Amino acid sequence: MATSEYRGVGLNGGEFISDTSSHTGRWFSIVAMEDTTVTSISGNINNISDLTTGGSSPLTLSANTALYGAFDEITLATGSVIAYNR
Repeated sequence: MATSEYRGVGLNGGEFISDTSSHTGRWFSIVAMEDTTVTSISGNINNISDLTTGGSSPLTLSANTALYGAFDEITLATGSVIAYNR
């Protein structure tokens, strides 16, 4: 499947996530819409799961923080994100 050159501006769509259910997809970017705590995340970034075990508690992504890569799964504890399709 060809990838659209417009994915960088979100024209391939995405998914707004604001609950604590596990979500799977094919995303190239995840952007925190508000301060957001991630329970689990998987993708092609080495050690990305360390976001969920930062010290004694999971890392909170500040509002407007963007993660780029190839992501397949995310579960939130708090907050909301937009996961943009690859």
